[in-house]
Amino acid sequence: METTKNIPFAVVDPKSPIPLYYQIYLDLRKIIQQEFITQGSMLPPEIEISHSYNVGRQTVRQAIARLVDENLLERFPGRGTFVKDRHNFTKFLLDRSFSQQMRELGLEPKSIILSSETSIVTNDHISALHRWKGSPSLILERLRLGNNQPICHQTSIVIIDKCPDLHKKDLSSFSLYETLSTHYHILIHRIDHIVRAVAADEYRAELLKVQKDSPLLFVGTKAYAEDGNLIEYSTSYYRADRYEFITTQACCDE
Repeated sequence: METTKNIPFAVVDPKSPIPLYYQIYLDLRKIIQQEFITQGSMLPPEIEISHSYNVGRQTVRQAIARLVDENLLERFPGRGTFVKDRHNFTKFLLDRSFSQQMRELGLEPKSIILSSETSIVTNDHISALHRWKGSPSLILERLRLGNNQPICHQTSIVIIDKCPDLHKKDLSSFSLYETLSTHYHILIHRIDHIVRAVAADEYRAELLKVQKDSPLLFVGTKAYAEDGNLIEYSTSYYRADRYEFITTQACCDE
């Protein structure tokens, strides 16, 4: 078991609009990714972590639960909570942002901005955005890379009434969701997906370095903030020859 003495816990800010549990979640995720707690090792007890952050155990428990949900930690009844071995990850999980997925796969996420423009949501946009007709938006087209290899072509429409200068942020090096959280205190609460197989057209074939008509995984994503409002709709096209998605659903006995 790791001890808290050798772990560089950050100082959390109780006056920040970002919830304490989310600040701790971000810090613990960084600590795990930088391997200050080695893979396969047991996490220090919750009481010790709560003392390190100077918060209650329930706050720490919320942060740890999120890391368990993200498959970075694993709980074993009667034994403790352990850091999972990320070197064995070979699949994408639908409840992750692209940057999170890349980091968990041991790859460096990066984006090439193909186009970025502010606009107004109109009837020309998809039906999922009709409720937000007239709202200011950012239309962001990116080529998403892992270790400089093309993985995904993505177009996002972001509702920017609460983040009007989002277009000025560096979204080539930083995650959209982390930028929303850090700079605007907008936390992504729920992500809905639709997935289907499509064939690569000439444009995406050239971007993703595949043959025309090669199979791609299309993922349509709707991301919602904590207030229940839609914050982003994106369409993503992933290379299907190298990557696949998995999702887990808890079922109850009938």
